[in-house]
Amino acid sequence: MFEALVAATATTGLFALAKGIRGNHQYRVDPQLVVTPRDERGDDLPCPWCYGPTKEEDARCQGCGNSFG
Repeated sequence: MFEALVAATATTGLFALAKGIRGNHQYRVDPQLVVTPRDERGDDLPCPWCYGPTKEEDARCQGCGNSFG
């Protein structure tokens, strides 16, 4: 019974310390670093050989010339 009381007190104290240390900081978000589900640049998966940017309609990589599919 005593061990449970000590554990509960210690846990409560740790939570109180963590909240007190953290404070109420305001964080700013840089919109350029936010990842969206669809990239606006129009790039699809990179080339598997040279990792250059490709588009879905490309038959060949514009960087290394290897054909897809």
